[in-house]
Amino acid sequence: MGQSSGSTIDLKIRNAFAELMEQQPFSSIRVTSIIQLAKVSHQSFYRCFPNKYDLATIFFSQQMYTALLFCGKDATVRDIMFTILTIIKNNPKMYANLLKDAEGARLFPHILEVLSSKWTGFKPTWATTVINCDIIVNWANNRFSTPVEDVYTMFLYSLPAYELLTENELKPYVSRYENYRAKDFLTHRHRGERE
Repeated sequence: MGQSSGSTIDLKIRNAFAELMEQQPFSSIRVTSIIQLAKVSHQSFYRCFPNKYDLATIFFSQQMYTALLFCGKDATVRDIMFTILTIIKNNPKMYANLLKDAEGARLFPHILEVLSSKWTGFKPTWATTVINCDIIVNWANNRFSTPVEDVYTMFLYSLPAYELLTENELKPYVSRYENYRAKDFLTHRHRGERE
């Protein structure tokens, strides 16, 4: 019973947080506002989440991770990235209130690291995280008007390897990477991973 009660409280907190994120910038949201809307106690909130930053990290990384679950283990990187970008584009108020807010934009790299670790089993390089965050924040600042296909292409051609190789040299590697399946990350070590 305690476990289902905890799950119910956790869900109430997440739902309240989502509702608040639709209405206001991340920096304006307080734990007090979340617990009032969720109708739970401070103690219940802190049993589930250490603070609003951990709540936001878990909430957003899990929301984007549903792309992997939706697409399945045989999905390509392209399929999953398109789905993640579509999730973001289909929730413009929520993501704008995160990304156009200085406090939320500072948290976003950590959200992407958690998402990447959960999806691939490794953290992205610093350069990749910075570039990806910059692309997404700029997309939010432009009201998500750029088509998903173009945002995805920006990600591909902003990979750090592109700085080292010509476009023609990089194309076969990008094509091979696009066709990785989610299950491939579990059986092959990523070249950029350190021992």
